[in-house]
Amino acid sequence: MKKILTLVILSSVYLFPQTNDFNITGAGARAEGFGGAFIGLADDATAVVWNPAGLSQLERPEASVVTRFKGESADFTNSVDPSLNAKESQSNFTLNFGSVAFPVLKGEMKIVVAAAYQRQLDFYESRQRQKMVRGTGIFSPNYIETERSDIRGGVNTITPAIGIRINPMISFGVSTNIWLGSLNSTQQLHDSRVNVQDEDKYTLDYSGLNFVFGGLLDFEGVQKGIPLKVGLTFRTPFTLKATGNYTMDRKIASTGNAQFDIEQKIEMPFMFGMGTSYRIGENLTVAMDYEIRNYGNKSIISTATIQTLGLSGTSTDDISESKENLNEFRVGAEYLIVTDNFVIPVRGGFKTVPSVFADYVYDSATGEYIPTSTQTTGTGFSIGSGFISDAFALDVTYSRSSYTQKFDVDGQIEYGFGTIGSSIIIYF
Repeated sequence: MKKILTLVILSSVYLFPQTNDFNITGAGARAEGFGGAFIGLADDATAVVWNPAGLSQLERPEASVVTRFKGESADFTNSVDPSLNAKESQSNFTLNFGSVAFPVLKGEMKIVVAAAYQRQLDFYESRQRQKMVRGTGIFSPNYIETERSDIRGGVNTITPAIGIRINPMISFGVSTNIWLGSLNSTQQLHDSRVNVQDEDKYTLDYSGLNFVFGGLLDFEGVQKGIPLKVGLTFRTPFTLKATGNYTMDRKIASTGNAQFDIEQKIEMPFMFGMGTSYRIGENLTVAMDYEIRNYGNKSIISTATIQTLGLSGTSTDDISESKENLNEFRVGAEYLIVTDNFVIPVRGGFKTVPSVFADYVYDSATGEYIPTSTQTTGTGFSIGSGFISDAFALDVTYSRSSYTQKFDVDGQIEYGFGTIGSSIIIYF
């Protein structure tokens, strides 16, 4: 019985609220078409957030805008009681990235400065559930319980950057990420027997600061060079801080409300990325990345203080349930179809997809499912194309990733993420 009750809870609450993606990376439909293998290439305006050393490859001013349409699904299946199966889906559109870049010094030693905006964490959630609750008799009939969740906001970065080419082979760069953003959440529970509802609201404002250091070796710049590039990036650790308030209002089973001040500290880790790209002939480029994100020992520390009493409580939660790092491998390729007036690129990519989740095992002593050291992981692929002219470049990419989280042999959640990314780069 305890096992069934625990799975009931999972089917009720364990879907989208915990699917925030901590796989922090760069942006752009072209890079996404490579499966995200862009650290060793980084030859357009999105280099600001992939590898700032790549900015030094730009020959003229550029401006870029990137949008994303993302669809998500979470499918809970329960082998103990299939009647508890649940499926949710949602989608949203965001302005994901924007940048400008200007070469300010040309020659063998070249300097390019840039600035960018990027949506790093997206908190979007919109769902509504209804379920029939059976009454106990003629004086307590069946009723409908409706749960609504509406979350908006995200964490963005404003990023000034500089890329410097020391000589035709060696470049380095640095960018400064100024983190800011907000979250606004409303959770409501309605009982069809009454005209009132329970409601929880909370708001948070985020802030933080970190740096990205990049290096790029272009072996085509040496005597008898080869079309090979090798890139390295280092993202410094920092604490992403959030402050706000939480209001709890109860009217269904009891009447009362409470207000809390909230403080949250998210420990963001050191990240190291390395990548390489190689051009085969004039038209084909292949690329490969590996990125290490040390989330294994990082936590989210939350403190709530009751406003009227001043009483506080603090909780500490692991970011990675399995205590494993979120390391990712990416590989991709691009082939250029060249005409006299324009170029049509064709791209494809593959990547591994680590998650903050772990598989769970049932503990009969406590009647609960507990996380194991097995990280929930999956894979992703991407395909893309575009149109490149002397004045602009337009790119469109579709990517799809998925992974499955298991709860012993009793149930699982299948997560799926599909994204259509589009970007335009304007050359001045």
